[in-house]
Amino acid sequence: MALNLYRRHRKECEGSHSEDSRTGQFEEGRRGWKKCACAIHVSGTLGGKFSRRQTGTADWDEAKALVALLQQSGSWDGQDKIEAPLPLPATNPEPERISVDRAIAAFTAEFEEHTAPNTRRNYKFVMKQLRGFSDAKGYAAIDQWTPIDVREFRASWGVLPSTTAKNMSVVKAFFEFCHANEWTPRNPARMVKNQRGQHNDPRSEQKLPFSDEELRRMYDACDTKYGKREIQFSKATKERKEQGPYAQHRTRWKGQDIADFISVSVYTGLRISDVSTFHIDRMRPDGTIQLRTTKAHTHVYTWVPEWLQQRIRARALETGPYIFGEHSTTDMNVITDLWRRKLNKLWELCGPWKDKPTPHRFRHTFARILLERPGVTVRDVAELLGNTEQIVRKHYAAWIPERQERLTAVLKAAFDTKPKPKPNVIAMPKPAKG
Repeated sequence: MALNLYRRHRKECEGSHSEDSRTGQFEEGRRGWKKCACAIHVSGTLGGKFSRRQTGTADWDEAKALVALLQQSGSWDGQDKIEAPLPLPATNPEPERISVDRAIAAFTAEFEEHTAPNTRRNYKFVMKQLRGFSDAKGYAAIDQWTPIDVREFRASWGVLPSTTAKNMSVVKAFFEFCHANEWTPRNPARMVKNQRGQHNDPRSEQKLPFSDEELRRMYDACDTKYGKREIQFSKATKERKEQGPYAQHRTRWKGQDIADFISVSVYTGLRISDVSTFHIDRMRPDGTIQLRTTKAHTHVYTWVPEWLQQRIRARALETGPYIFGEHSTTDMNVITDLWRRKLNKLWELCGPWKDKPTPHRFRHTFARILLERPGVTVRDVAELLGNTEQIVRKHYAAWIPERQERLTAVLKAAFDTKPKPKPNVIAMPKPAKG
């Protein structure tokens, strides 16, 4: 009687197959099969005796070779115990293969400890897509991924090149993490370059600050339009769908509140999350405001005008230490979403806009105002923004006077002594006699 080979799946099966379920080589050869490292077993009758045993290998070719030796000997070598593994020649044990799910879980635990909430959400979104793509390809182990798989995964997103580049940074970080832990022989995403397009063209990377005229329009709308009529906001957010009609918030925000929010944003360069949760303790008695803490645990401060200091102190007396309201939730997305909607209402009142207004453009305005002032260096602005000088030059080059002055001087010196044609005198037509 011929011996039969089958794979018996464990509880910890990398392919997520049911415990104690059995599959054959033909079944595993189908498209979309999720591979795993569960051991192969052999069953049948030898020398008039039936038995079932583990072969000690997960490879079908090795299992077939062992079966051939058993059939040649014609007996089970006197081993009566069922499920006793067959003796194999001593070999160096292969390293454990890490499943895709286990690799993602380890990576998630690693970045959750140190990243911001929005970054964690983006990472989890990309990892969820990566897990689904692995399932569709039938990949159980993380070392099955190749560069072509990464390219196909990227093509499946169907998003703008700018969003693709951001998602690819997460994918590259994930596979670099796997490679550093020796779960993959290399980082398959390292050789996949970002796509070129108008959205990630270096010429389109200049940031768009608000002009002084646009700031005046916003302040005028705060004084004359915002809060002069009933404005209702829905409590629905991206994470929570509100049922029923619009709901009123307990605090009715006026135009002065929005004007103060804009002023703090423009004069400090803080992001919307920091402005929304601005605490009076950030401002010292001399009018300096703490922006951030460096890696060396030193504080970086900026200064705001006297009139803005008075507005901040007045708001603290009126609304409490959190000058733009204290929130019961700790979800930063919910907090910032409320202020985004307030600003969008204002921008509707003072539109139309050539370029779409966003809260982050206040931060770009802070950089623009500083760079336009004589004596302010790129290094100074980079320190206040928490960026490198290279990033500031890349995104705000149009507002760096020293750059244009240097280029003008270079052009003058280069073309001043070069040959030029003699000017031709153009005869003006005589007026017609009337």
